[in-house]
Amino acid sequence: MGYTRQYRCTVPFSGSVSYPRSESGGSVSYSGSVPVDVTICVDTDPFDGSVRRFNNSVNALTGSVVAMNAAQCAAIGQMAREVSAAVVNGFFGTVSSELSQQIQALDSAMKAGLGLLLEQGKAVDGKKDVMEGDYNRISSRYVRLFADLDNECYKRIYALDKQSFTLSEKVQGELLSESAGNTAAMNLLGLEEISSSKNMVFVSFLNRKTLDVLTTLHDYITQESRINSLVNSLLFSEEIGENIPLSVPVIWSESDMTSGGGVAGSECFVPEQVHWQGKQAITEKVGVFCSGSASSDWEAVGKTERESLNKEFNILAEERYANAEGEEEQRVYKTMLSLWQNSQLSSLKRSL
Repeated sequence: MGYTRQYRCTVPFSGSVSYPRSESGGSVSYSGSVPVDVTICVDTDPFDGSVRRFNNSVNALTGSVVAMNAAQCAAIGQMAREVSAAVVNGFFGTVSSELSQQIQALDSAMKAGLGLLLEQGKAVDGKKDVMEGDYNRISSRYVRLFADLDNECYKRIYALDKQSFTLSEKVQGELLSESAGNTAAMNLLGLEEISSSKNMVFVSFLNRKTLDVLTTLHDYITQESRINSLVNSLLFSEEIGENIPLSVPVIWSESDMTSGGGVAGSECFVPEQVHWQGKQAITEKVGVFCSGSASSDWEAVGKTERESLNKEFNILAEERYANAEGEEEQRVYKTMLSLWQNSQLSSLKRSL
């Protein structure tokens, strides 16, 4: 598509004309202006076509640039993701490999240490079994030794007081069996109609036996007084201003239910040798005293008391399980010793 532009202007002109020499020759000057109308017709179709072609080329180029930019951005993003994934995977792979190596090294060290501990534990258990066997053997030997000493002491006491034991056995035999034998003899004599002389002899025999029994009883009674005088001669004649208190071992235990809402229970153990009235009074006093004691009133037992209790506990345990050969009894014995050795004993700070 073209367009037309019109322009109007005035074009001045001037000049001179020489003419050949004639008679006089000369030149003529002239000047003036001429109006000029200019009409310009511009044909823009080729340019418009080229512009359109250029615009299409630019649009195609723009599409290509946009597509290339998108492709490049996608390629850069993909490359960045791949590089990031490679870096991350490589880092975590390196860290994982390093951690795996450290774990394997630590696992090997732990297994080696565990194996060493197990071997040392087995060695300690073996030494413990050997020591327990030696201890049980030595303790059983001492138990037998003390039993022999008790038997020897009994024999010596029996030898020293042989008359008393003989008198006791004789009196028991005569008092328990002789009356029945005499009654049987009298019945037999009555049935056989023994003469009066024999009856008198039998009565005399009974009188003599009775006299012997009375004499023996008198000797026994006087022997006890002699023994008392002998014991008193060995004692010091000292007076005391007040009664000496005697201690009685008492065990007071308290238990409660493992489930919630249970009521705590207590129980008191007093030796059987104590009279039942004294036992009842001791039980009441111990229950009131122990149930009213706070946790701060208890303290750990001393070393001497702990050693004494440990000695008595070992003696009782050895008497019970010294000859135990069954697996269950040995297990009970070892468990009982382990519980006792790991127990914590406490006692009250104040006394009853």
